Amino acid sequence: MRSFFINLSSRAALALFPLLLGAADVRAQVLPFKAQTVYNAYLVRNLHEVYDQRRAKLHQALASKESMQAYQAQVKKQYLAVLGQFPEKQPLNAKVTRHTKQNGFRIENVLYESRPNHHVTANLYVPQGKGPFPAVILMNGHEMTAKATESYQKTARLFAANGFVVLSVDPFSQGERVQLTDQTGKSLTRGSTTEHTLLNAGANLVGTSVATYMLWDNVRGLDYLESRPEVDKTSIGAIGNSGGGTQTAYLLAYDDRIKVAAPCSYFTQRDRYIELAGAQDGCQFLPGEGNLEIADFIIAAAPKPVLILAGENDFVDHRGTLQGFEELQEVYAALQQPKKVKLFVWPDGHGISQPKREAAVSWFRKWLYQDDKAVQEGNIGFLPEKELLATTTGQATTAFPKETTVQALNQQQFQRLAAQRQAFTAEKDLAALQAKVRDVIGLKLNTSPVFTQVSGESQGKGYRLEKRVLMRNGELPIPLLVYTPTGAAPQKIVIRLAEKGKATLAKNDSLIQKEIAAGNMLVLADVRGVGESLDDPKLNDPKYWSHEYRNAVLGLHLKRPLLAQRVQDISTLLDYLKAQPNWTNLPVLAWGDGLYGPVLTHAAFLDNRISQAKITDAIWSYETYVSKPIQQDMYSSVVQGILQFYDLPDLVNRSNNRIKHLSL
Repeated sequence: MRSFFINLSSRAALALFPLLLGAADVRAQVLPFKAQTVYNAYLVRNLHEVYDQRRAKLHQALASKESMQAYQAQVKKQYLAVLGQFPEKQPLNAKVTRHTKQNGFRIENVLYESRPNHHVTANLYVPQGKGPFPAVILMNGHEMTAKATESYQKTARLFAANGFVVLSVDPFSQGERVQLTDQTGKSLTRGSTTEHTLLNAGANLVGTSVATYMLWDNVRGLDYLESRPEVDKTSIGAIGNSGGGTQTAYLLAYDDRIKVAAPCSYFTQRDRYIELAGAQDGCQFLPGEGNLEIADFIIAAAPKPVLILAGENDFVDHRGTLQGFEELQEVYAALQQPKKVKLFVWPDGHGISQPKREAAVSWFRKWLYQDDKAVQEGNIGFLPEKELLATTTGQATTAFPKETTVQALNQQQFQRLAAQRQAFTAEKDLAALQAKVRDVIGLKLNTSPVFTQVSGESQGKGYRLEKRVLMRNGELPIPLLVYTPTGAAPQKIVIRLAEKGKATLAKNDSLIQKEIAAGNMLVLADVRGVGESLDDPKLNDPKYWSHEYRNAVLGLHLKRPLLAQRVQDISTLLDYLKAQPNWTNLPVLAWGDGLYGPVLTHAAFLDNRISQAKITDAIWSYETYVSKPIQQDMYSSVVQGILQFYDLPDLVNRSNNRIKHLSL
C-alpha cells in the first residue's frame, strides 16, 4: 500500500493564504478553493464513467437478437447476485377479514405472512362473473395511507371493473405496516421514507436491503394470487407508482410469472437522476447495483409488454425518461418485438392520475384480453380507509403480539451470521485475513504517486506549522495541518481525526501544546467528506437522518462505501509521512472519534504503519445499528454485507492490542 512520493511544495501559495494565528477558522483552512461539493462531484464523475461503459456494452448488444439475449442473461445474473438469497417459502396463512360489495366487483381485506409472523396487509378486488380472470399486483408508492390512497384505490377499482383480479399491497412502513412504532402503534418517525431509510442501514449491514424485503413481500403476493381460484395463473401483470414503480421493475426482472407491466412515475436514467436530485430513500435502490440501469430491469424481461407511464412535469427527470425509453425501443426492435413497449406521457406531475390509469388498464386489456378498445374511468368512486383495514387495530404491530418486524428480521439475520463471522476471522494468517477484509469493504490500493503543496506556514510556540494538501491523480485532496517541534527531532507522530473537522482541534491550543511538549509531531487531517470537504447540508434531505446521505448511497451504489474511501485516505496520509526520511521510523499514533471509529478500526487493522489507534465516542459494534435503527448518520459507516464476514470487535481482537476504544 506504499507509494512513491514527490514533493512539489509551492512557496508562492504562501502569499495567497496567510496564516492568522489569532483566527482559528482561518488557521484551519488549507485547501485554496471551496470544497463543499467536490466529493459529490467526484462520485458523480465515477458514476458517469460506469454508465458510459454500460451504454457501450448495450450498444454492442444491439447488433443482433442473439447478442441482445446474451446481454439480458448477463443483466439477470448481475441482478440476482445483488439481491442475494431469499428464504424458503413458508405457509402464507392467508386470511380474509372483511368483504365489501361494490358495483361490479367485491373487495376483500386480506392478510398473509410473507415470512413467519411477518404480516402483509392488502386488498383483493374480485370482479363479478365467472373466472378465472387475469390478475394484477398493484404496488403502492410512498403515501402513508398506501392501499387506501384515493389514486391507488381508483387504479385497483378501474382494473376490477374491467375484468381483473387486483391485489393492492401495503408496503411496509405504510398503511397498516408501520414497523417502528410505540406500544400504541404510533409511528416513531416522520413517515415511510424515513423509516425505510433507517431500516435499510441494518439490512445493508447483514447483506440485504429494504428493497429486497419488499420484493419478497410481492413475490409472496403472487403466490397468494395463484392460490385464488378466481385467478388465471398464466395471465398476471404488475403495476405501481413512484416507489411502487421501483418495485414493479424489480419484480418484473425477478419473477417470470409477470407477463405485462406498467411502472409509473419512476422510469428515468439513473445516473442523470442521481446527479440532478441525489439519492432516494432506502427502498429505492439496491446497494451494489453498480452499472445496472433502470432500463436494465425491463430489458431483463423483454420482450414482455411494458408500458412506461410518465408525467411531463414530474420531479422524476423527464429527459432521462425519454432517453431511457429510446434504449427500450432499440432493445425491443433487436428482439423483433417493437410493438410490445410503449411510453404514455401526460402533462402533469408525479402520480398515477386518471389518464395514466386509463392508459394502463387499456394496455393490460390489449395484452391479456386481446382487446384494443380504449378504457374510460368515469365516476369510479373510492372508500374511506377504515373500510379497507385488514387488521383489527389498524396496525400489524399492535394486532399481532408476536409480529416480526423488519428490525427483528435484521436482528435475526445478525444472529444467524455469528458462526459465519467466527469462521471468517478464525483465519490464522493475518496477511490473508487483511486481504479478505480489503475485499469485503472494496478498498482500492494506492497505486499512483502522492504529491503535495504547501498553502501556508508559520511559527508557533515551540513548533513550526505547515498547511499541506496531499494529492493523487484521480483522487480527492487531503488537507493537513502539520505541527513539528522546533527544539528537537520528534519522537512520535500523532494523527488526530475529528468527525467535526480538524478546525475543532486547531482551536485547542492546550492540545497542540501538550503534544509539542511531549516531543511529538501533530498532524490534523480531514479525509474526504469531513471538515473542509463536508458536503453541503442543504443538499442532504434531513428526513434521511444523515448529513452525507447522497454521497453515502452513491458510494454503496458504486461498491465503494465511504468507509473504504476514507481508509484509503488514511493510507495516503501514511504514504506521505513515511516517505519523509526524518519520519520514516517514527511510531504513529492515530486518534479519532465519531464516524472515524469504524474507519480507524479498519485502517489500523489493515496497515501496520499505525502503531496504535485510539477511538472515542464511536460505535463499538455494527450490531448497534441493527438493533437500534433510529440513529443519525448510520450511512457514513455502512458497508453492504459486512456482518456476513466480521464485526468491528473481531478486527479489534485480531489487532494485537493496537486498537483501543477509550469510551468502553
